[in-house]
Amino acid sequence: MELTSGALLWTVLGLTVLVTGATVWQWPRLARPGWTSVLARLGALLTAQLGLVLVAALLINGYGDFYPTWDDLLGSDQQVTFGPSTGNAGDALPTAHGSRLVRPDGSSPAWPAGRPASVGALASVRVLGPRTGLHQQAYVYLPPQYFQPAYARTRFPVLVMMTGYPGTIATTLDRLNPPREASRLITEGRMQPTVLVLVSQNVALPRDTNCVDSVGGPAVETYFTDELPTALRSAYRLAPGPDSWAVEGYSEGGTCALAFGLRHPSVYGVVADLGGDYGLYENRQTGTLFGPPGPDREHLLQQADFNWRLTHLPQPSIRVLLGTAVKDRDYPATKRFLAEVRAPLRATPMLLQTGGHNFGTWAVEQGPMLEWISGQLAH
Repeated sequence: MELTSGALLWTVLGLTVLVTGATVWQWPRLARPGWTSVLARLGALLTAQLGLVLVAALLINGYGDFYPTWDDLLGSDQQVTFGPSTGNAGDALPTAHGSRLVRPDGSSPAWPAGRPASVGALASVRVLGPRTGLHQQAYVYLPPQYFQPAYARTRFPVLVMMTGYPGTIATTLDRLNPPREASRLITEGRMQPTVLVLVSQNVALPRDTNCVDSVGGPAVETYFTDELPTALRSAYRLAPGPDSWAVEGYSEGGTCALAFGLRHPSVYGVVADLGGDYGLYENRQTGTLFGPPGPDREHLLQQADFNWRLTHLPQPSIRVLLGTAVKDRDYPATKRFLAEVRAPLRATPMLLQTGGHNFGTWAVEQGPMLEWISGQLAH
């Protein structure tokens, strides 16, 4: 039985009820004096409590789809496979880490010692949005080539990487460490030198903004599709044009990445979505994002539905990677999305046989995802 199956949940729940009932029924006998009775009472109580804990854990796992199978829980190795793609597929240059809109924040994320021209550099900065008023912390990774004389006039492709909700870039760095993985792939010649920007879309925690310009709330979409790229270009030697700009995320970050690509193809031409949804929705964490009932709200809700966009609007000329697992509960939604893709949009599924909504799955997907993105970005 899979970890998210109803059969397993009902089996554990039934056993827990039986153990609890038997404990109550036999309590008078267990209440007799003596060490044997004390140990029996302790064992019965612990067994009943363990059953309740397991039921709660299965309910939480089923809701979040964290570990769909035993292999996911036990960390068994598996390989990523790519499915068939659908659709079609000067001036003085700024230096490292600093401009009016990108300011070092004083903290220092861990990075190997050595000359930047040999090991690259990782810095923590604040990226300012003058119109939205947002100023998110970001970790910016510059590859060794950025500092080498042979590349002194080169403008590099860039990958913006977003977190889940309510994730942080510190957690992403700790659990996945994309700069370290990118550094390894660049050294091995499997990824072109690329600037990585780790930044969280969670600008108003505990509220979940779903990466939109919420009515009466923060303009997160404007920040990520206008102010953030403008600020980064002011501080780093970054290549222009959507063919040199990629956006990626896991969980809600993947949803946001796909939204930005579909809605702003002139900014991000390459997208990777690991375990995201296929629309931007309201829930208890978001509150009202799209305003009060009326025609304006209905229009915004339609625009936020990715499948509606594919069937009612011209499809953008972007390349999309969708990370999913065959046994993931979101797999049917991924298949529906892929079925609607038409040229010039091009979408490629990246498939695991098993996987869940967890860092173990995203860690397996990260290396192949980075290589895929590198192959799509302009050289």
